[in-house]
Amino acid sequence: MTEITGKRKAITTSKGVENFSVPAGKKKARLTVSNSGYGGLALEARIEREAKRWIYRYRDADKTVEQQLGSYPQMGLAEARKAHREAAELLRQGIDPRKHRKAEKARNQTAWTMDDAFERWIEFYASAPARSGKAPTARTVAKQRGRWRLYLKEPLGGAYVRDMTRRYLIEVLEKVSTRTREEGRQCLTLLRQLLDYCEDREQIQDNPAAGLKPAKIKARPGKPRERHLNLAEIKVLWESINEKQRVVEGVASSVVLSSSVANAIKLLMLTGARRAEVASMQWSEVKKETWTIPAERTKSGREHRIHLSALARSILTEQRRFSSSEFVFESNRSPGRPIHYDTVTSAVAKLQGRNRKEHDPSAPLYHLDHFTVHDLRRSVATMWTETFMADPLLVDAMLAHAPPKLLGTYNKSKRYQMQADVWERWGQAVSEAAEAEPQGNIVFLGAR
Repeated sequence: MTEITGKRKAITTSKGVENFSVPAGKKKARLTVSNSGYGGLALEARIEREAKRWIYRYRDADKTVEQQLGSYPQMGLAEARKAHREAAELLRQGIDPRKHRKAEKARNQTAWTMDDAFERWIEFYASAPARSGKAPTARTVAKQRGRWRLYLKEPLGGAYVRDMTRRYLIEVLEKVSTRTREEGRQCLTLLRQLLDYCEDREQIQDNPAAGLKPAKIKARPGKPRERHLNLAEIKVLWESINEKQRVVEGVASSVVLSSSVANAIKLLMLTGARRAEVASMQWSEVKKETWTIPAERTKSGREHRIHLSALARSILTEQRRFSSSEFVFESNRSPGRPIHYDTVTSAVAKLQGRNRKEHDPSAPLYHLDHFTVHDLRRSVATMWTETFMADPLLVDAMLAHAPPKLLGTYNKSKRYQMQADVWERWGQAVSEAAEAEPQGNIVFLGAR
């Protein structure tokens, strides 16, 4: 196969391409286009067509072959020269450019874009068992979808998986980390898993995110938080909640805390449970003094039991007046639905005057060192250990942390009784500190 070169004066500039036209009395015309030593490129114009065509002419054995590279003005001179050089290099290697283009087109039709890959992967991810042996919760899957939509879809979604490079992934993830380091780390983990999935299905030869560390994308883990409230601060928080909880016929004023949100924060402090577990608590999960959180609602994917102290049970008794649905902490704005866990976070920030960019020094807890909802969980764990001398492994079990394998040999029934004792004593301590006496006539809180 050899290239065919023209003899007439070639087109050399974009202006020449623009001005080239069919001479009077002719139906079509073709003129050679120069391309730095590569021959065979021409521009063709026809009377019946508005667009001009880029043609590459070469010999295959004893016949002349033509390949259309593109149309002008959609493909400019620079793009046409580039496409011509690539075709000419294939020809020099003994590869027919036309067959190569067909093969490339077929390859593109079976190649995944990153959007395609994510949709396939998230379906696999949602049903694949994690280390715990169970599939991720619906909430975890929703978070992954949210990360893709917020941070990764725009820069990556339309690109082919096979075109992903380590350099470009670092660039994208650095931008995410600039906004939030934690989400930068989470997006890195997502891409590692997604591209591993693509590698296993031969959409990419090697995972470019493999071995990529958070420090490379400026998402080095920050110093672990150590903030925890002492009992005096718990007392101030409890009193502030009571002051802000003004209820009129079960509906709170817009300037204070609703009964559901206020009582949810109190139950967080009494149980050490996670905010999402408390926010979506259901009456059917409560049997007398025990709250059993089903596996599908826990982070660990294992069922978790929590003993409800006398003070905790009195809060639920009060909450019965405000909930007419299956959810303990029913939303005022969306009857029949639970409060959202982010509402709890916003409420705690509001009490500190930190719920907006401009802080409010008049907020009741503004004078305290800043703390978050998760710091409340750390606070109760710290006091269980330091005040009641509870064993750290016992406290980990109360927080639903994954237990060491050796712990499986212990008497689990006996250990739960020990946990229940700590929860009861903690409820009494909070009750005394905040002068929050449990209400009398505590009723059975099982499903209606």
